[in-house]
Amino acid sequence: MIAAFVIAALLFTLGIVAWALKQRYPHNEDPIVTAIDALLPQTQCAQCGYPGCRPYAEALARSEAATNLCPPGGTTLFDALNNLLQPDTAVQPPSKVLSLLAVIDESECIGCALCLPPCPVDAIVGAAGQMHTVIDAQCTGCELCVPACPVDCISMLNIPTEIPASPIPIDSGLGCIACGRCNDSCPLDLPAQSLLSAIENQSTSITAGLDIDRCIECGLCDKACPSAIPLALIFGTEKQSRARSVEETAAKANLKARYEKHTVRLEKAVAQQSDRRAERLEGSRPWQ
Repeated sequence: MIAAFVIAALLFTLGIVAWALKQRYPHNEDPIVTAIDALLPQTQCAQCGYPGCRPYAEALARSEAATNLCPPGGTTLFDALNNLLQPDTAVQPPSKVLSLLAVIDESECIGCALCLPPCPVDAIVGAAGQMHTVIDAQCTGCELCVPACPVDCISMLNIPTEIPASPIPIDSGLGCIACGRCNDSCPLDLPAQSLLSAIENQSTSITAGLDIDRCIECGLCDKACPSAIPLALIFGTEKQSRARSVEETAAKANLKARYEKHTVRLEKAVAQQSDRRAERLEGSRPWQ
């Protein structure tokens, strides 16, 4: 009995000593991983394809991931990671044209609170049985709340951030004199003069037919234009406007599909409830 007590006390003492040593001399961590992880926004939104910021940092340290995979970090994080890691392979910075924002249809929200736990940044405010809403400034657009909603009342909207208005008024220079020099200067043989005319006349179908999306905005047409028309800027703005239109069309189609799916689900639930009620009524009439 005494021997067992002594062994237990010894094991307990050894456990305390081991815990103290672990606290005093922690496991050596990779300093590169620690430095990368300190730069990441710690939103744990998994938009980079990894389950959290720490796994993404470890993948970056092993040169297994690109530096442009973090939408919440944006170009600021992209530049910081490139300065720290100096990667051999150059990648494009994350797109700043569109960002995602979660929006809750408050008229459809049932207050189930199932969307609260998945949000990694606590951007959803609400209580059980009450209407919920999203704090726009905190939402990272990770979409983790969408599958958690049982009534499909959460949608992801594309928010344009850095798209200038289109078309740009041409108020500089002398105006197009149809000299054709912009056509000759284009390395892709695009009809720059016809593109400018189509944009001025807001002929979107003609603009698309002239392959404006192939324009690389190199600026050679600007240098060739004797009227000093900012052709590259005009073409780039038109391309962005076309991209925004495509995104808005896709977003509307997605919202419509989600609404139809939600309607079908509600109709099915009503039909099932009616069938169950009919079965209960049938079972409560033993004399029939």
